[in-house]
Amino acid sequence: MKGYFLIVSIIVAIISILVTLNVFFQQSLQMEIAEQFNKEQLLLSRSIANNIRSYLQFMKEEALEVAHEFAEKPYTSRAIFEEITQEEMKHKGVLKTVTGLIDSEGRVVVINGNRELIGQVLPEIVSTGKALPNKNVSMISAPESVTIVAPVYRQNRLCNIIFISFAVTDIANHFLENVRAESSGYAWMINRNGDLLYHPTHPEMIGRNLYKADASCFKCHLSFDFEKKMLEGKSGNYGRYIAPHGEDKILAFADVDREGLSWLVVMSSPYSDITRVTGQSMKLYSYLIISIFVATTVVSAILIVMNKKRIQAIELEKRQRELEHYTQDLENKVAERTAELKGEKEKLDTIVSTIGGGLVLMDKDGKVQWTNNAVRDMAGIDITGMNCEDVCKDCHISGTYIKDGIETMVMSNLFGKNNVFFQVTTAPIKSDDGAVHGYIRLVQDITEIKKMEEQIIHSEKLASIGRLAAGIAHEIGNPMTSIFSFVQILRESEEDKFKKDSLDTIYFHVNRVSEILKQLSGFSKMPAGEPKECHINEVIETSLNLIQYDKKAKNVTIKKDLADNIPVLTLDGNQLSQVFVNLILNAFDAIMDDGSLEVRSYVSNGNVVIAFRDTGVGISKSDLARIFDPFHTTKEKGTGLGLAVSYNIIKKMNGTLTVESEQGKGATFLITLPLKGPISNET
Repeated sequence: MKGYFLIVSIIVAIISILVTLNVFFQQSLQMEIAEQFNKEQLLLSRSIANNIRSYLQFMKEEALEVAHEFAEKPYTSRAIFEEITQEEMKHKGVLKTVTGLIDSEGRVVVINGNRELIGQVLPEIVSTGKALPNKNVSMISAPESVTIVAPVYRQNRLCNIIFISFAVTDIANHFLENVRAESSGYAWMINRNGDLLYHPTHPEMIGRNLYKADASCFKCHLSFDFEKKMLEGKSGNYGRYIAPHGEDKILAFADVDREGLSWLVVMSSPYSDITRVTGQSMKLYSYLIISIFVATTVVSAILIVMNKKRIQAIELEKRQRELEHYTQDLENKVAERTAELKGEKEKLDTIVSTIGGGLVLMDKDGKVQWTNNAVRDMAGIDITGMNCEDVCKDCHISGTYIKDGIETMVMSNLFGKNNVFFQVTTAPIKSDDGAVHGYIRLVQDITEIKKMEEQIIHSEKLASIGRLAAGIAHEIGNPMTSIFSFVQILRESEEDKFKKDSLDTIYFHVNRVSEILKQLSGFSKMPAGEPKECHINEVIETSLNLIQYDKKAKNVTIKKDLADNIPVLTLDGNQLSQVFVNLILNAFDAIMDDGSLEVRSYVSNGNVVIAFRDTGVGISKSDLARIFDPFHTTKEKGTGLGLAVSYNIIKKMNGTLTVESEQGKGATFLITLPLKGPISNET
């Protein structure tokens, strides 16, 4: 206990000594701060002086630029000069200026701005401009203005003199008006002759000379001894003087020297600003010492009280260590169980990710609670939180069956995707009492399977119709040959006009039947062709040349976009040209008025793709599913065999023929042929 009282006594003694020393150090601290503050004022005054010099140098360069642009013009014009100077001053000048143009004889051509500002220096402007060589600039300083002069030479002959003038008060106001040091410090400016150029607190003294001071000037100064030493260069860059009310002021100054200019930028602040800052600091310091003293006393009392509870704290610490030991054992066991659960979760995630289909978990109301990444990829968005009705607004169910409570449906237009088929299997999630509280769905994309089924069905159709067509062509062909021959003989021998016209009509329709039989025969016994090396683009060009004189092609604009990197394919070019011509003519039939047909060829994913895109009437959904069926046609005089034959030709070339279309938006037929060898580039 005695040790605590000894420590408290020592702390009180130390604090008392610090309070005593604080009084002695305050004065020296104020002096040091004043010295440092004056150095900061010196830096500020030098910065302002540098800004003024930089601005004057900047405006000299602007004057040279104006003179250069004016000299580049083919002739002298007041309007040209005003246009150049207004543009330059508008974007680059920050002060109000007086600009002017003088001819080589010294006559004023134009003056923009306050003419009175340069009235007294106009002769000096003329003499200075005539003496300056080409691409040089000079500056003239007057009590009220600063003028920059630049000559204008054309073909090494002085043609004009350009000048830009600023009011000294404008320069001072711009660079010094908003400058402040501490709370009441300010900046003012004077020239080496003693003329006051700017003073924010005594604007009525601007223009007065320090060496001609009268009684009104000594309201703020006991004397101007320091200021005179400052102007005469007999002092340093900062110092102090005593005001009439007995308060010192500290000041710092910097020169603005530029081609005859000799200005001083002065920063002035009352000494009370410094003493106020140090006084506040010492006051805060005293409060801090007192607070430390009070805090030390309180802490000492607390330590005494805490000493009584030390034994209890030791016991408590011992129990705490035992509790921490038990807690650590528990945390280790929790960590082991967490690691096991994490491993099981990773296994489950791996299984879900490798299923190959989408999984959707829903509540009993049909709201989606969770999906795997496959569903997000299928839908293109995250459907979590959405209802089934929102996900499947325009879905079409083409088949459904239920087995053991698990429902399987084949749907199209799921997730808003047209012509994409999904197999959706839904299984209920039941609780222990058998109540359904949710569903899990497996979504699989079976579009390719559906396409394969359709191709198989279509192939079976073509095979059946091929056999039927062969029988029809054989059974009807021979009688039609006889009818055709006899009708032709009767046409040649008949003289009666009515009978002859009737025979012509019969001949036309018999000939049409014969053509249909030829197409049927060709459909049922399509020759294998003679495969040989073939350039796809050449076949396209040949096919377009075949139909270029067709009357249907007159109102159609044909656009070609044929890739240059298409490899040579081995196939029957004649049969491929037959397909191209058939697709082109169909496009012409679909285009009612003026329209366009775009033919493209390119390489994609190891296949050569030829696309025919027209701006015709398009194909309805009902016709789109049967477009390649034999004898299905939307034309009044069509046979319905053209696209079926074309489909069969491309299929025998191991390719595919597909169509994309909407009613009123044209159609696009895509032919895909496999490559037989590698290629260097794909588009």
